[in-house]
Amino acid sequence: MQTGMDLFDSAIRAKGDLAGVFEYDEADDPTNATAYFYLYRIEDGRVGSVIDAIHIRSGDWAITEADISVRWDKDERRVGLFIFGTLWATFDTAMGTKLGGGYGKDFQPDIPWS
Repeated sequence: MQTGMDLFDSAIRAKGDLAGVFEYDEADDPTNATAYFYLYRIEDGRVGSVIDAIHIRSGDWAITEADISVRWDKDERRVGLFIFGTLWATFDTAMGTKLGGGYGKDFQPDIPWS
């Protein structure tokens, strides 16, 4: 039996003030796993406080680190979580908004990205 698989990916904005962070935690039981996408404030070059969070999904999920990418758009205004090459969630830091989250097993999001 596999115990506690955790996946993690992050991207810090070029000016070093914000980071998008994805975390998938099986917590000793895949059926209790949770996946979240966070927007963190970076303080003194280290991860500081959570500004906001998006619950991506709960339960066992067959994903690997290769399936996940966190990246900023070209204007570094929005940070997105890409899973299987598709945008699943985004924080718009200029507008203070977020999109995505709360997905079931087969739901595929449709979120615009420039």
